[in-house]
Amino acid sequence: MSNQLNFRVNDQPHTATCSFGASLLTLLHQQGWMGVHRVCDTGDCGGCTVWVDDTPVHSCLYPAHRIEGAAVTTIEGLAQNGELSPMQQAFLDEQGFQCGYCTPGMIMSAAKLQFESATDLRQALDGNLCRCTGYQAIVESIMRGKWLERQGRGVGQQGRQGAEGATSYSRTKIQNPKSKIQNPKSRVPGSPIGQSIPKQDGPDIVTGKPIYTADWTPSGLLHLKVVRSPHAHARIRRIDPTQAKALPGVHAVFTYQDVRRRPYSTAAHDPPVPDPHDHYLLDRKVRFVGDRVAAVVAESRAIAEHACQLIEVDYESLPHVLDPMAAMGERAVEMGQWGDGEMDKQSTPPTRYPPIIHDEPESFQIHDAEHNIAGEVFLEKGDLAAGFAAADDVFEQTYQVPAVQHFHLEPHISTSWLDEDGVLVVRSSTQAPFHCQRLLSELFDLPKDRLRVFKTHIGGGFGNKQEILTEDLCALATLRTGRPVQWQLTRQEEFTATNSRHAMTLHLKIGVKQDGTLLAMAMDAIANTGAYGNHGKQVIYLTGIMPLGLYRCPNQRFRGRSVYTNTMPAGAFRGYGATQGVFAMECLIDQIAATLDLDPIQFRRSQLITPEDTGLIGQEHHFHVVGGYGLDQALKQVIQELGYSPDTPPMVEGSLRRGVGIAIAMQGSGLAKLHLAQVRMRLNPAGRYQMRTGSVDVGTGSDTTLRQIAAAVLGVTVEQIDIVAADTHRTPFDSGSYASATLYSSGQAVRLAARSLRSRLLEVAGRLLEVPTAQLQIIGQIIQSGAQAVSLQTLAQKAMELGETLDVEESYSADQSSLTFAVQGVEVDVDVDTGRITILRCVQAIDVGQAINPRICRGQAQGGVVMGLGYALREELLWADNGQILNPTPRTYRLPVAKETPSIEVILVEQSDPYGPFGAKGMGEVTTNCSAPAVANAVAHATGVRLRRLPMTPERVWRTLCEN
Repeated sequence: MSNQLNFRVNDQPHTATCSFGASLLTLLHQQGWMGVHRVCDTGDCGGCTVWVDDTPVHSCLYPAHRIEGAAVTTIEGLAQNGELSPMQQAFLDEQGFQCGYCTPGMIMSAAKLQFESATDLRQALDGNLCRCTGYQAIVESIMRGKWLERQGRGVGQQGRQGAEGATSYSRTKIQNPKSKIQNPKSRVPGSPIGQSIPKQDGPDIVTGKPIYTADWTPSGLLHLKVVRSPHAHARIRRIDPTQAKALPGVHAVFTYQDVRRRPYSTAAHDPPVPDPHDHYLLDRKVRFVGDRVAAVVAESRAIAEHACQLIEVDYESLPHVLDPMAAMGERAVEMGQWGDGEMDKQSTPPTRYPPIIHDEPESFQIHDAEHNIAGEVFLEKGDLAAGFAAADDVFEQTYQVPAVQHFHLEPHISTSWLDEDGVLVVRSSTQAPFHCQRLLSELFDLPKDRLRVFKTHIGGGFGNKQEILTEDLCALATLRTGRPVQWQLTRQEEFTATNSRHAMTLHLKIGVKQDGTLLAMAMDAIANTGAYGNHGKQVIYLTGIMPLGLYRCPNQRFRGRSVYTNTMPAGAFRGYGATQGVFAMECLIDQIAATLDLDPIQFRRSQLITPEDTGLIGQEHHFHVVGGYGLDQALKQVIQELGYSPDTPPMVEGSLRRGVGIAIAMQGSGLAKLHLAQVRMRLNPAGRYQMRTGSVDVGTGSDTTLRQIAAAVLGVTVEQIDIVAADTHRTPFDSGSYASATLYSSGQAVRLAARSLRSRLLEVAGRLLEVPTAQLQIIGQIIQSGAQAVSLQTLAQKAMELGETLDVEESYSADQSSLTFAVQGVEVDVDVDTGRITILRCVQAIDVGQAINPRICRGQAQGGVVMGLGYALREELLWADNGQILNPTPRTYRLPVAKETPSIEVILVEQSDPYGPFGAKGMGEVTTNCSAPAVANAVAHATGVRLRRLPMTPERVWRTLCEN
């Protein structure tokens, strides 16, 4: 049934027919208003907020039939006569966004909020979620927006002009911490390097322009949905799609019988791909609740979902295993003793013959399929036994960290079609379009020149979009039907059928002299990689090398295993395994200092690696080097900001105990010898520069910072450089956005290309002006020598007439990966009656090398810290005994919200790196790794109790306090 509605959207009349039960969000999309973003479909995130007759509503829940005669306002309707609304302008000024997917809904909610203080504002933001920013820039933006509203005026798209007073108001009211820059002498006057240039996609984001994957679709679009397994482990005896195929509107149904059986890895890695090849388009065996069983392609999502329900599947249920220790069977004993912690009491005892999850003969690069070991890493240096024998004290503990979800607000989505030349085009929200192209080419035997993959704007990724999860079946459906196809995952599918951070159990043993000198370190780690291997071995590798490599210790060993279980796969996640290892290391280091009555800061400082150290464990694999080194300064600055003194006792006030904790982490910048970046630059006939790069901006602002690098070399402004990015047919190759590599590797390729283009321009201009190249200089739009000059536009036109090319291409693959360091300190209150932890202050100092764009760096750090706080205190995926995830919704998963997030004080420490572009290093991942151990150490300082399991929920804290 359907009914006809008459209503207005942004002062435009609309008449539409919709079915009963349809949401306002769906209706608005049908009418072309794509600034309203679909995120949760449960009213929990605020991403779809619009106004109905001037009242904010969550359009995903609002019944479409109720808008008869109503006036609807979306983000597209806020700007009037080309002038942004005060709140839009404020978000642009204060850069209250990163990926921008939450921003339209955030602005629509913010414009109607009433509050008296920043604390009130954070409380009022409960209905709006953001995963990128950590909320601080959002709070600053809203405060500024309200100031502008009180002035009774908006500000045009040119920025802050005429509203300078707002800055002091908002920062005074919010008590906004400064983004401190050490070594400010590195700033070059007039250079864009080191300047907080606004993100160039800002105007599109705050006005709701259609820039994300779902915002445009070709005509004749079909929709794809999948049948998912209700069993943790089963074999399909029989599958009958007859009724589904007969349903009107269904164009195709695919089962394992309809596709080629070819193993592959969903992980996007450079070839030779190191991961287990254990995944199939569709398989006769399912390995977790949510695994793919069949795919339906139909005229609408509703028809496709109905057809999925009509497919008859007879399963043979197989024994399943959820615990990695049990999954390894008799080989579990090789991992040694795991102590007597809480996690060991909960582990399933190993069985001699566990179910084999990957018993298929076609899969390969599995370390030991019979014992469900997807990958194994063993690293050592020195003589471990001698080191422990010489130690005065030996400390060992077991730690457990959970699986957590990425929760990027934009879901996985792909759209595929055949262009007029028969080229298969895949538009996808992906972090690695070139790796996606390679895999699809192999799966479907397509030459790469017949297969184009590109991304538009990405609504967050955090590693989960370094997987090929939707592109494969979309491509299959288009190749079989000849029609455009789109597949967008639901929020529940994101929680149950994509990837998570690896849950791990870690055992750490450290031998020390009485004065605290480190003599021996041994870490064992077991990672639950879930049903498929994906990134498993590579993740477990970083679990060991980063925390062990941080400290100078002559005898070290790391042994790690990535183990299959019948749970949702684990994959890449910001920090990529180092996050888990840092938690164990920094907690035990702190415990050792407390037990030996040592200053925990001096204990660390005396044994941290220095630029002279080259013996990092595992260094030879990714060529990690200590380049620019600001770790000492970072540690000093955090201590000063916190006012920390090691002999300060915890404060006691009623049931509250207050304490301070510190943690340190390091992470590499990209993958040396592996991550390849290519950049093409040219001078256009109009006298503008064009940069083509395969790099991917996932909301980090890299499209802006890369232009800053090029502009610095060419001596122009960022606005004079156009960018084309992340398109396999229109840009040169780039490995993609992961491993903190974009600025470090792609930025260096940009620098080389800009330098080559500058030389080329001077060479051609020298011939035209008959002036030696050495006497010429580029000044803005002019190349001149004394009185002689030629404009860039004239130069480009003359070059065309003479057949001269004014374009260049350069490649870069780093010979080494510079290490980035982060230090984090937190102050917490622990309520011993309830177990609740409250973060009072949070300071992070990052040794960034050179901050190309300080504001972007600050935003990355704030978002990374809050993601780490969620890991520490709230987030955890929970499984039932049958393998089903128990909390697959935003409401039950408990993402950090604004009211529970403290202000984050960020200190950018600059010591120029000799290997990065203009001295910069990667920083996207390291910012997350210190939060959990810093909080755990602060709780120990406050209460004397050490928590070794995450998250540190009130119940878990309270129980531990009672036990102690």
